[in-house]
Amino acid sequence: MARLIQELAATERVGRYPKHPFMTKELPFTAQPFMIAPVLPGETLKNLYFESRVITDPILNPIVGWKKEYYFFYVPVTLLLVDEIREMFIDPLNTDISATLGLAATDGAYYTAKGGVDYLKRSVKCIIEAHFRDEGETMATAQTAAGVPIVQIRDRLWLDSLTDKDTSALTSDPSATHDSPTNLEELQALYEAYDQLRQVGVMANMTWEDFIRGYGISVPETVDEQKPELLARYSDFQYPSNAIDPTNGSPSSAVSWVFKNGKRDPKFFKEPGFVVGLSITRPKVYFGALAGNLAGHLTRAWDWLPNYLNESSPIPLPETAFKKFAADAGPLGDRATATDAYWVEMRDLFLHGDQFQNMVPFADNGTPAGNYAHHMLPLPAGNNHEQYKYPTEAMCKGFFKDAVNKVDIRQDGYCSLQIQGKVKNVQPGPITVQ
Repeated sequence: MARLIQELAATERVGRYPKHPFMTKELPFTAQPFMIAPVLPGETLKNLYFESRVITDPILNPIVGWKKEYYFFYVPVTLLLVDEIREMFIDPLNTDISATLGLAATDGAYYTAKGGVDYLKRSVKCIIEAHFRDEGETMATAQTAAGVPIVQIRDRLWLDSLTDKDTSALTSDPSATHDSPTNLEELQALYEAYDQLRQVGVMANMTWEDFIRGYGISVPETVDEQKPELLARYSDFQYPSNAIDPTNGSPSSAVSWVFKNGKRDPKFFKEPGFVVGLSITRPKVYFGALAGNLAGHLTRAWDWLPNYLNESSPIPLPETAFKKFAADAGPLGDRATATDAYWVEMRDLFLHGDQFQNMVPFADNGTPAGNYAHHMLPLPAGNNHEQYKYPTEAMCKGFFKDAVNKVDIRQDGYCSLQIQGKVKNVQPGPITVQ
C-alpha cells in the first residue's frame, strides 16, 4: 500500500480559503456558537466575509423591534487553561489527547462528537467570561438547560445602577464606588462606537484595547494574551413583518434579517488557536414591574447634579448622585411582596434616559408580572430586584406565539476566511491504494 502525495517544495506564504457554512437555531438572549476555525502560529487573517439569512418563529408583538448581532473572536489555545492541550504541541510521542479529554457523549449544543475534545465549548466559556460577564460571574451564571450561555438584556437606562441595600458599597462607604470596575453596559456602548468608527475607516490601525484606553479605562498591555480578542462585530435592528403562521395559516408576525458583511483588517496569529463565531438576538424589552418614571423622584438638590458637587468642582462629590429608596417606595412602587431598600444613581437618568409605557398600568399593592405580548419583563421580587440583567430560559421563550414548541430564531449562512500562511494542499485527490 502506498499513498500518492505530491512533494511540497519550500514556498513563501500562501493563501488558504476555508469556508464554514452554518445552519442553527437559537433562543433570544443566548450566545449561540456557529463556527470554529483552527488557525496556526505565524498565520495572518487577511479577510473575513460572512452571509446569513435569519428568521424568527411567529412572535406575539407585531411592532416591537429586535436586534441581531454577530461576533467573531480569536481564542489562543493557552486561554483554554488545560495542560494536556498545551503539551500536545510539543509531545514527541504524538500522544492523542482524546483518551483523556475526549467527550463521553456527543454534545449537540456545541456540535462536538463523542470522543472529540470540546474545544468549542471551552472557547465559548473563555469568550463569555471575558466579554459578556461582569466581575465575579462565570458562564454558568446564566445559561440554558443545554448549557448555552445567556447574555445580559442590556437595555441601557437608569436600572444600570439599581443596587440592593445589602449588596451596595454605599451602605457603609459611599466613596467606595469610585473604585468600582467599568460595567458591561459601559463596555457595550464603547463596542458600538468602536464598530461604527472602524466601518468608516477611522482608527484603521487601532485595536479595541487601544480604543477603550482612550476613554480612561485601564487595560493591560498584554491583553491579547489574557482574553479572547474581538476580530469583528456586526449588528442590525429590524422591526417585525407580517407573516403567516405555518402551523395553522393564520396571520402572524416574524422578524427577519439578511447579512452580507466583510472585514479586511489583517490579524497576525501569534499562537495556535481558533476563530469562533457567536450569534446573539436581543428583542427590545420594557420592564412592567416599574411603577413609574424616575424623573418624579428628582426631589433633592443633589438629584439635579449641581455643579458645586461634580467632578470639576474644588471638592468633587459625585457619590452624592446616589439616592436610597425605602422598601415599597420610589420607582419600584408599592408591592404586595415588599422590596428591600435599594440605591439608584440619579446621574443615570440624565445619561441613559427612562422608559415610558401605559400598556400595562402598575397596580399599587399588587404583584407585578411579565407581559410578553408587550415585551414587558418582570423584575425579580423581594431583595433580588437588582438582578434583572439576565433573563431566565422561560423568559427567553415568552416572546413567541407558541412559547413551548416554536421558540427559535433560525438562520442559514456561511463564513469564509482568507488566511496567509504555510499550509498548502499537497494531495491532489483521494488517497489511492497500489
